[in-house]
Amino acid sequence: MKKGTLTFHGIHLSPSQIHKFRGFVGNTFKEYDLIHNHDNETGANIYRYPLIQFKLLDKKPAIIAITNRAVEIFTTIFLKLDSIVIDGVSIPVYEKDIKVEEVEFAFSDDIFMYEFLSPWMGLNQKNYAVYTDTRDKSEKTAILKRALTGNILSTAKGLDYWLEKDQRIRTELQVREMNVKLKGKQMTAFKGVFKTNFLIPDYLGLGKSVSRGFGIVRRVI
Repeated sequence: MKKGTLTFHGIHLSPSQIHKFRGFVGNTFKEYDLIHNHDNETGANIYRYPLIQFKLLDKKPAIIAITNRAVEIFTTIFLKLDSIVIDGVSIPVYEKDIKVEEVEFAFSDDIFMYEFLSPWMGLNQKNYAVYTDTRDKSEKTAILKRALTGNILSTAKGLDYWLEKDQRIRTELQVREMNVKLKGKQMTAFKGVFKTNFLIPDYLGLGKSVSRGFGIVRRVI
């Protein structure tokens, strides 16, 4: 699978400004619905795994594209994006790097360890209610493991990758709770590490709001 990384040097944004970065790029290149995930005719949301994601990597703003179709858009962005406007302030882009590589996204017989570089919002409305009502620590962990497995499966579906009937995703995780703000609301998220028998390319996101920089994973072992 092809992955592209577009990194902007010399520009400093806070995590809370990543959604504004995404909004600016999406408005600048409205013709590409893969960036903003809205139907260009109706304006309706397109519900799918985001193939173009906006992040902070090593404190630098970056855009990640996954799949050949998404990476193709990078050429246009790379050539035409010479400034970024955040909160009405125009920030010139003097230096940017683009990297395109083949990566593995697949089930494996081996176990790999990953870390969350940004808060993981893995719970949906239903399992969040169950999680908060549960007092038993082991059951809370079990809920999070099931959520993580579901996140991996939904990502695989979004990338058109399907497991064989005898393939089962296994997960272990060690995370801590933290509060984050999303669209002005306090949300529960998690940071820490996890293990799974699935190969995930570095800097892809799992869970909710991955296009805004949440749930970034990086392989540790």
